[in-house]
Amino acid sequence: MKINKKYIYYEWRNVIGNWYIPFFGLLFPVLLYQLIARSVLKDVPQEFLPQSYTEIFISFLQLVPLAVVFLGHGSTYSQDLENKIPQRMELFGFSQKEQIIGKFIALFFFFIIALGVQFINAFLSFDILKPKLLGLTTLLGVLLILSIILFVLAHGIANFFRKFGPTYGVVMTLYFGFMMLGGMMGVNMDQLPEKIQVISRLIPFSYISNDFVKVWSGEPYNMAPFIQSCILLLGISILVLLLSEKYGKKDV
Repeated sequence: MKINKKYIYYEWRNVIGNWYIPFFGLLFPVLLYQLIARSVLKDVPQEFLPQSYTEIFISFLQLVPLAVVFLGHGSTYSQDLENKIPQRMELFGFSQKEQIIGKFIALFFFFIIALGVQFINAFLSFDILKPKLLGLTTLLGVLLILSIILFVLAHGIANFFRKFGPTYGVVMTLYFGFMMLGGMMGVNMDQLPEKIQVISRLIPFSYISNDFVKVWSGEPYNMAPFIQSCILLLGISILVLLLSEKYGKKDV
């Protein structure tokens, strides 16, 4: 299937025109990283700073797929559905499949740009540990896989409600919930109540925040629990998507 470049450009304009995506996916992680790294780590001994800077950096990298793909696609696609944009685009010859692929490609371009900005910000501002090539590629691959899973989840939520208001409320609640459970709000998983830690271990974000500095540095690491959490999140995302097709609000 050939994707129309003009349609990709149309979706790209939707991405950069939605202020949620540039703010939460690009600016917010930069500001949050600068704030946390300069305030929380000010009393950390000098020899431990590179390790701490790197852990926080890897943790906040997760905000890119969460904001750009999950929050971004949920908000824009729900607005499209509410305004019946997909049906109108079909009249111009763009199938539903072409539209979905076009949306993901546009989000992926911004995802790459946002990741690049986070790397530049971190390496120019702080003494980050140099990654091993395998560790770096593994982390980038994991972030891409998470983006695909979160795209499916956001698509299912938007397709279920087909309105911006309730969709935005759900994805924003999950966005901050993932941040809290994943150790991206200045509280590590080990500092959470024990019952909350059980939930935290079920999602992949907590493993990236706590353990992926080992992957980054090329140290041995058991990926099995992380892979299991990804499979669980993917299963939930697919279930939400299937339920949205069967029980979601239909256009009148």
